[in-house]
Amino acid sequence: MSGTQESLVGVWKLVSYAHEQEGHEETFPFGLAPEGFLIYTSDGYVSAQLMKPGRPQFESHEWQAGTPDEYQQAGSGYIAYCGVYEVDEEEKTVTHVPSVALVPNLILQGQTRLITLSGDGLTLRAVGTFTSRLEWRRAGIVNAARDL
Repeated sequence: MSGTQESLVGVWKLVSYAHEQEGHEETFPFGLAPEGFLIYTSDGYVSAQLMKPGRPQFESHEWQAGTPDEYQQAGSGYIAYCGVYEVDEEEKTVTHVPSVALVPNLILQGQTRLITLSGDGLTLRAVGTFTSRLEWRRAGIVNAARDL
């Protein structure tokens, strides 16, 4: 296991999720207080769950009985996938390769992120037309119940 991979292993709690685009103000697609967890295992698995807090509940208590609008509202405020990951030490990147995902287009499509580690903080940046910046803090075992 590489040094960077070893540093990633564990559970991370989402602190911030922002979109940055040169010449524009940064935006926060899940608001200023998004919620989520990112889990890296030592044997190469990753799970990411992010959500916008305050999404409306379904009218029905049966989750399968949601209306199209309820599903649209729920899904547009949620990112979820799990699969495997690989670290590139030289490039300081991690690539997530989901095998299960809320959005089918992500399945088996590598999601490469630039890694910045600092103390108990982790920043992942996806660079493209715009940059998404996700900031995480390590969720310690002692603090696990409080972190929920």
